[in-house]
Amino acid sequence: MPRTVRFAVVALCLCAVLTGGCAASSTDGPTRSQGEQSTEPAQPSEGERAAPSARIVCGPEGTRVSTPRVEAHPDGVHFVIDNRFEKGTGYSFEYPEGGGGGNSAEHGESRHVEDFPPGKVRIGCEKPPVDGAGLDYGVLEVDDPQGVYKPVELECQGGTAVSGSAEFAPGAKGKKGDPVQITRRQFSDRIEDDDTVELAGYPKSREYRTVRVVRDGRVVANVVYFRDGKGWLQDHYEACGGF
Repeated sequence: MPRTVRFAVVALCLCAVLTGGCAASSTDGPTRSQGEQSTEPAQPSEGERAAPSARIVCGPEGTRVSTPRVEAHPDGVHFVIDNRFEKGTGYSFEYPEGGGGGNSAEHGESRHVEDFPPGKVRIGCEKPPVDGAGLDYGVLEVDDPQGVYKPVELECQGGTAVSGSAEFAPGAKGKKGDPVQITRRQFSDRIEDDDTVELAGYPKSREYRTVRVVRDGRVVANVVYFRDGKGWLQDHYEACGGF
């Protein structure tokens, strides 16, 4: 079943070899005293090259994103958590526009894949015990040079939208087949002949699949499924009013 969603600026000093001096740099932000600490997460450098998999180090000293840029794959964003606490922990992530989620991370190194969309995401680990407190975040930036991610945000005229979650009878099993075809059958009375019904988000996401409906060039609905055995069960949907 779907998991429950829950919701370091490095000053560079360039020392000249010939003069032994140090050039001061100016920034647009406020000047801090020498002993003042920044509470903002470290921002990835524009010159960083995207790695195929990110590495995030978690421990008593906080969260450190060793590879601040990561490349998206068809099944999502790959990353390794190096958990240096003495026991298992949890990690959480947040998007700039709101929302997020989290999962657990065992002691030592563990591999993960999440459906982070292109752009920046805050990610951090909790200091055990895992109780939603003691979180320390770093910033990870997702690049999508191959264009594998398709946006799922609704584009409603007038801004009106509705949403809903599916309810299942005890013992309900996932529907077999292509989620696109499942959506076509389930919403046959709402999908028009000229609508485009296609996979969105990451098309090969391991646990979830999102199907979007595009009408007149706008995303008017999306349906999210989660894997259940060899089939798919609907998690939730959202749609523009009038869909």
